[in-house]
Amino acid sequence: MVERVMDESCFSLHGTSVRYTTGSPTLADPVNELLRHFRQDSLGEAPALTIQFYAVQNRADVPLTISASACRLASGTGEAVGDQRATGLPYEVTQDQGLLIADFHRVGVLAIDGTQGYAKGYLINPEQLPATLVEYLFHLTLIELLRRRGLYTIHATALEHHGRAVLIPGNSGRGKTTSFISLLRSGYRYLSDDHPLLHDSGAHIEVLPFPIKINVTDATVQFFPELRKASERVLHPGVYKRYFNAEDLYPTAVGERCQPAIVLFPHVVDAPQSRLELLPKSRALEALLPQALLVYDQAVARREFQVLAKLVQQVDCYRLHFGQDILDLPKLITPLLEKGR
Repeated sequence: MVERVMDESCFSLHGTSVRYTTGSPTLADPVNELLRHFRQDSLGEAPALTIQFYAVQNRADVPLTISASACRLASGTGEAVGDQRATGLPYEVTQDQGLLIADFHRVGVLAIDGTQGYAKGYLINPEQLPATLVEYLFHLTLIELLRRRGLYTIHATALEHHGRAVLIPGNSGRGKTTSFISLLRSGYRYLSDDHPLLHDSGAHIEVLPFPIKINVTDATVQFFPELRKASERVLHPGVYKRYFNAEDLYPTAVGERCQPAIVLFPHVVDAPQSRLELLPKSRALEALLPQALLVYDQAVARREFQVLAKLVQQVDCYRLHFGQDILDLPKLITPLLEKGR
């Protein structure tokens, strides 16, 4: 039995209004925390996007029937959905009469109508799920709807320095978050720790802030004195990683939408000093594409590819051989930004 929808939250993401409703505090709190920088008291008009999440007790309570004509698009253990945090979470993606249905089996089901800007999620006993998983499933839903409205994302950290953005894509363990914090603590402004938004303004690609909590491993914490000394009121315990909010630790503000200037592809090397290797555009695009979330609509996939290709053409792209001089990374990166101003 699906519970009655009661709680409503309103958000505005760079001009795109979102209404989220649920009758479960367990499903409300993680979403309100994820989008706290975009919260609105109300929406003055009908929202562009509407998302409803329901708590159900059993898989049989999901009021969704897949027709015989449905087309299965993908299945697996989580990686192909687009985020390493869900690895090990079995799923099946189906296209059925205009709906994109992502079935996570014992966890729940997402049903997304990208054309109408509407989605429903049914999560099974969400009080037993980690808040990060609820957040993850909502984020997948939101991104699938936003990309239909020209807002795309990649798995990357992003910062702004004097109106120019630095993007740092990469999977876990490549030095992405460590290099991000090294720049953040030196005065760069925060855009996103995980999924910045990209928009094609016509003349150029823009990076739009999507500020969320910053997740760190114990290994990353050890590199920075302020993180090592932080109390649990600032550096909170988590399921897989610890996390903090940028404004609780660094005197920095959220950056504004801006043009990207540099894309860094980091990997950790056993060397005393970091160095940069300029990448050809073709190699940079090849490295960037796996950091985009999977797209199941061909027209949307084509537009997203064009955005990423345009991004690579408009910026300098480097392989960052990230050495042991972690705290000195701004000395390597900032002159490149200043030179291009």
